[in-house]
Amino acid sequence: MSGHYAPESSGVMENSFADLLERLGYNVLRKRDTKSGLDIIAEFKGQPKSKEQFQECTLLPPAFSPDAKDISAFSLKAGNFGSKDVKELVDKVKRATKLEDEVLKKLRGKVIVTNYSKTETEIDRLRLENIFCWDIRRLIFYSAKAEAIQNLARMSEVEEVSITGIDGLIGASYLRGTVIGENGILTNIVIFVDSHDSKLIVSSDHMTKMLIYICEKSLKTLVKESQNKINVKFEVHILGLANEELLKSSYSQYSRDFALHPKILFNDEPFLFQYASAPWTILFRKH
Repeated sequence: MSGHYAPESSGVMENSFADLLERLGYNVLRKRDTKSGLDIIAEFKGQPKSKEQFQECTLLPPAFSPDAKDISAFSLKAGNFGSKDVKELVDKVKRATKLEDEVLKKLRGKVIVTNYSKTETEIDRLRLENIFCWDIRRLIFYSAKAEAIQNLARMSEVEEVSITGIDGLIGASYLRGTVIGENGILTNIVIFVDSHDSKLIVSSDHMTKMLIYICEKSLKTLVKESQNKINVKFEVHILGLANEELLKSSYSQYSRDFALHPKILFNDEPFLFQYASAPWTILFRKH
């Protein structure tokens, strides 16, 4: 079944998705492009656009997305989609690159977006065809990231840092925002693990290594520069599966070992969200 809905519904989805892209750091070049027939054409710039944003942000492209150097086409499906819709996207991009249009000539990336949930196998199969699929789970995950960016940017400058070198962990990064107030220094760290791999279960070892990485990469440098203690608040978002009990246990163990991170004080327990089985819990678990 194709995902074509009434024009009114399509327009709402296009406008909302364009807003999401801009909050994630994309520059939306075209919507409902008449020359190519493509829904949205955008390029990644790393600077989000939002009326509510106050501070500078330096963002990384979503881990599961086309090369950031490329201009990308986004095909939006309010419902499910099939092979016909995939072929339509490929053909439209192919035709568009042959037109006398400087933007369309540079089209390379292809993303199909759906409000339906797709299996890991379906997403991986499309990836082999050089097409990225953002299904409803990933849309909620990226919406949570956009909200985190916005919330941090109300208080401080925001930087996104890639987490690398941890065996078995892919697609991980964190947002960092630091506020200096009367009660000292508060750093907010929001981790995102953007992997739908069903074989990846984020557990205690991953958590400990991520905390060590963040301390070495960002927090110890901040302590050295400020010569003061800093309080750190953690939030963790995992697109796939996680062992929540072990994650919290390893966090607690590491956070209380002050010899490993002098002058760095962790909050008692991190907010932890996993999106594999119940992505909608993000809507109420913070409260």
